[in-house]
Amino acid sequence: MAAPKLDPLALLQKMQEHSRRTAPGLPEQVQAAPLWSGLGFRVADLQLVTPLDQVSEVLPPPPVTPVPGTRKWLKGIANVRGTLITIVDLPQFFGKEPVRIDDRTRLLILNIPGLSSALLVHEVVGLRHFDEEQERQDVTVVDDPAMAYVKTGFLRENVLWGVFDMYSLAQSEAFRHVAA
Repeated sequence: MAAPKLDPLALLQKMQEHSRRTAPGLPEQVQAAPLWSGLGFRVADLQLVTPLDQVSEVLPPPPVTPVPGTRKWLKGIANVRGTLITIVDLPQFFGKEPVRIDDRTRLLILNIPGLSSALLVHEVVGLRHFDEEQERQDVTVVDDPAMAYVKTGFLRENVLWGVFDMYSLAQSEAFRHVAA
């Protein structure tokens, strides 16, 4: 006995119906945790991060020309690709020992309109990414002059990373008043 002939369109419809009944569902959509990213650096014993848009460049310290009549923490000016930049020793600004220049010392050039300044720091440790929901930490318990420019932080592997606000530093009267 011969098999009944099926219409090709009916056969395709039957296959489609079978596929819909037996197909697994779509995977559950999971919302990824929001990440906060910043540039990590060290000032003495503090681990800090700053938003990426607040620093335009990181480089080894260039030769610096001292400027007489300024505070000790203002190291002088440097020519960086034809632009004169004011160099501030950030640890010394906070009353800590000045940075001793070595292979890890870096200059953070601030990305702040109308200000040609750079901060000398002990070390730049690169990009840091934090889970905003799980790693955010209160930093008001830390007693350090630098914390005046840190409003929040992240805790990862028992290391507190303070989020340092370069804009707030640049707008402060203490930072802008460089005359000795």
